[in-house]
Amino acid sequence: MKLVKTERLDDNNFKNYGWVMRKPDRDFDVANEQLAYWDNCVDLSNFSGNGLLGFLEVKRIPIEMTMMDLLTESVRIYLSIDRNPSIQFVALNDPGTNQPDMDTLKAFLLEDGDGVVINKGIWHWTPFALTEKAFFAMGLKNDIMTMENGTYTVDDSKVKYFTLEESIGVNL
Repeated sequence: MKLVKTERLDDNNFKNYGWVMRKPDRDFDVANEQLAYWDNCVDLSNFSGNGLLGFLEVKRIPIEMTMMDLLTESVRIYLSIDRNPSIQFVALNDPGTNQPDMDTLKAFLLEDGDGVVINKGIWHWTPFALTEKAFFAMGLKNDIMTMENGTYTVDDSKVKYFTLEESIGVNL
């Protein structure tokens, strides 16, 4: 198994893959005795009124990534709702092969409520929980999966899968 060094997530080292979602490092836009609000933290115009949020529970398993996926028409959002740490793998697409560019593969440590918005066309996999469970709000366009007769189907033109030649783990 190939091991990847885990990096602490920050705006700069994740910018090639998407956006970091966390409390902004700037003054709030609106505040009162009950709340502080930061407006327009992430641009979701990619959804064009066609987005959804789902609830994702990730169970702790050995960190051994064997495949990756890529959304061709949507960003994917993972927002921690329990503040439990997890590992997020990402890699750029190699335009010559339409496969993950393994030279750009990164493993990011999401902690303390971190979330990410992964750009469309970026290879990634579901976060790996570092605790027994981790919970996320997951966002994407709502036409990626459809349900008919109680069975979910993924649109193969909107999600690409790639089985890795060698599994990937992490050095924490």
